[in-house]
Amino acid sequence: MAVFWNIVKRKDCSLRTYPLTLVGFLFSFFLFISAASAQGDLLIFPKRIVFDKGKRVKQLILSNIGKDTAIYNVSFLQYRMNENGGFKAITTPDLGQYFATPYLRVFPRTVTLAPNESQIVKVQLTRSTELKEGEYRSHLYFRAKKNNNPLGQKEKVVDSTSISVKLEAIFGISIATIIKKGTSNTITTISNLFYEKDKEFNHFINFNLNRTGNMSSYGDIHINYVYGNNTIVEVAKVKGVAVYTPGEVRKVKIQLKTPKGITFTGGTFKVAYTANESKEILADAELQF
Repeated sequence: MAVFWNIVKRKDCSLRTYPLTLVGFLFSFFLFISAASAQGDLLIFPKRIVFDKGKRVKQLILSNIGKDTAIYNVSFLQYRMNENGGFKAITTPDLGQYFATPYLRVFPRTVTLAPNESQIVKVQLTRSTELKEGEYRSHLYFRAKKNNNPLGQKEKVVDSTSISVKLEAIFGISIATIIKKGTSNTITTISNLFYEKDKEFNHFINFNLNRTGNMSSYGDIHINYVYGNNTIVEVAKVKGVAVYTPGEVRKVKIQLKTPKGITFTGGTFKVAYTANESKEILADAELQF
């Protein structure tokens, strides 16, 4: 929890570290429930941004959980989601897709974080009166900038007559940034539900998550197994599953936990796709097996 205490203890009111104990506590709490996104040594909370209900400014907390000072460049990328949930970078929107970038401003654009340090990045909605009804999506991208000399590390003298090759990973993480204008008429359904067991005796549930309407679907997947005298046991849970516009289907495959004594015969799988915050059931289906 070094990141949390660093936020609370710092008394300056700069944009770099937020001094309010309440924010520090909330951030600490959400770390425990995995509501943040992490890649490399960068931790981001929250893991997505949605502008709706007239809100114009959103805040992100970036935390360096590594041992060296890190520099991150902040920009926007555009993605297409395929049926398997993967992303492909694009420059031109697909039919029915709208980029959010023209209506967003982010600051700062470069973030430098010492070990266990945090900083707030603000994203502002602009030109909102020009928006037509529907959903606009871009992805806020944080890319680690190579730091040749971390704090406390001296430059090494090398033999200039030799040739060497050094490969270094440059980490990046992106989060969906969405603008919603108007009322959603999106409907989500589950189809093609089936059970599968592989050669290693791993158990899976497969299905299609279908979306129609003017906005994306986003929620959590819960799978329960009902057997015997109406005994219910949770065998899988996946948080933050999206079907982004203009995509209409996402193929889902989830490995199941196998509780002791359960063979997945003579029972029923109950699959529910629920809204991420309200827990409203967006789609559900059953499979007797």
